[in-house]
Amino acid sequence: MVNPGAEGRLPFKYRVVDGGAMKVVDMRVRPPLPSLMRSVLFQSKDGVEQTRHTDYPRPESAKAGSISLLLQEMDDAEVQHAVIMGRHSMEPFGVIPNDEIAQFIATYPDRFVAWAGLDLSKSPEDWIREIRRCSTLACFKGISVEPSISLDPTIRLANDRRLYPIYEECLRLNIPVNITLSGVLQRITRQPYENSSPLQVYQVALDFPKLDIHVAHAAYPWVMEMIGIAFTCTNVWLSPDLYMVKQMPGGAEYAKAANNYFQARTVFGSNYPSKPFPQMINGYREWGWRPGVMEGVLGGNARRLMRMD
Repeated sequence: MVNPGAEGRLPFKYRVVDGGAMKVVDMRVRPPLPSLMRSVLFQSKDGVEQTRHTDYPRPESAKAGSISLLLQEMDDAEVQHAVIMGRHSMEPFGVIPNDEIAQFIATYPDRFVAWAGLDLSKSPEDWIREIRRCSTLACFKGISVEPSISLDPTIRLANDRRLYPIYEECLRLNIPVNITLSGVLQRITRQPYENSSPLQVYQVALDFPKLDIHVAHAAYPWVMEMIGIAFTCTNVWLSPDLYMVKQMPGGAEYAKAANNYFQARTVFGSNYPSKPFPQMINGYREWGWRPGVMEGVLGGNARRLMRMD
């Protein structure tokens, strides 16, 4: 356990230091909102079992379910903006309502932004109405879907043609789409493992070449498949969050791809509450980036993706 120093800040070796010039944008943060406190992310004492590691202890704010501690930890790690993804997914992940997120962000408009989650069990007309409604609210910067664990048991892949009205509307409004994919999500929800493959993203990227597609968890552990799709489809963004650190098998391949080919399309995510901000940020810093690349990965790319610059 790392204890804060006399002024409540983390010891120097755990702090993110760059002379104060750069602020981090964290694309994968789940604050202790009421809906999230009921999910597996907070109900489990130490977080999702498969991703635990002693180098990345559970944050004190997550243990306490404290917003004030979360903000202090963000300040200590120089995290300027934390991104909350809306969710309408199978248990034990559940639903993070867009209205709950919007109400929360209204209290902290300078620290949090969000992507609106869509309930895929509803009708296309409902999806379009929700996209249009949320796009008028300043706190929402994109739309998020999780087909592989959706509430509609007949929709399990992002390239399901029934979802194309979502992509068409996002393209019309010039807002990005998030597709969340990982083997861990499949295991926890007891869904077919193959539905976590990023191969489904390929057809969507081809059919909507001007649509920015952000893949949360970067479809881990389908590392090379994800890299291959981002390599061939320049509208696909690599978002590996907790999977791009040296302790994670395959993490070096994500970093190599980001450093050489996806400098402008790779973004950082801590995966809070499972992981702490400073250790995750420093874990990304350790890769030995080419000049200027790290600044984009840790903040600039995310701001550009969300049309914040």
